[in-house]
Amino acid sequence: MSKSDLLKLLSSLCLLASTNAVNAEGCPARAQVSLFHSCEIPAVVDLQFHPLKFEHSSSDILSVTGAYSSADRFGVEGLAIGGERLVSSRFQGWDGFLLVSAAGEPRIYNASDIQLGDRAFDLKRQPDRRDFVTQARADGYSLIQSHLLIVDGALDVRQVEKARRFVRRMFFTDSAGWGVYETKSAVTLYDAALEIQEALNPDMVMNLDMGAYNYCQQNTPTGFKSCGDLFTDTKNLTNLITIQLPKTN
Repeated sequence: MSKSDLLKLLSSLCLLASTNAVNAEGCPARAQVSLFHSCEIPAVVDLQFHPLKFEHSSSDILSVTGAYSSADRFGVEGLAIGGERLVSSRFQGWDGFLLVSAAGEPRIYNASDIQLGDRAFDLKRQPDRRDFVTQARADGYSLIQSHLLIVDGALDVRQVEKARRFVRRMFFTDSAGWGVYETKSAVTLYDAALEIQEALNPDMVMNLDMGAYNYCQQNTPTGFKSCGDLFTDTKNLTNLITIQLPKTN
């Protein structure tokens, strides 16, 4: 990482930390409520899978838990791909997929309509799923699966009586880019969807794992700091979403 890139990152982090900061040019004011928003710091996504090293470089901005884990049983829950590696073939009924290109560009898709190259795949159909996995691995894509909370700007989750409440973390895309959002307090999935909809008016939102697997490390001007309460051993973590500065030639 060049000195100019490091200075750029530190400057951006100072901007995020200031409550009176002015947004980066063209970035909407609502981005300030996000844990990270790409309109403030141009970045890429690296999906990382077990075995995890938990070593952060100066170009890393934020690292959080991604897909759900069953480390004591199967590892990553749902369909998961890490470049050429098929991490998990255990497709679940959840509609959400975070697809990351070989260049680190993230997109959120509904399982029934996921675009890869010039073809749309319905991953709920086994033949499509098989073809998708083959093409994604060949093209160096990475993928995790979870619940969709918002689809094309509309809520995609129902209110459930006596639903459990947790602090929620979500990956989103909106008109200004993409990022990670965390609720202000412990809420249900339905209330989390309402909160992010009001705060950001996002296009697509996918839930990320929290609870015992609440791993979160954020780069700050004074070094990496924890932004989550992890209630399990790190050896039980199976996957991370790490947001990084793009590599420069």
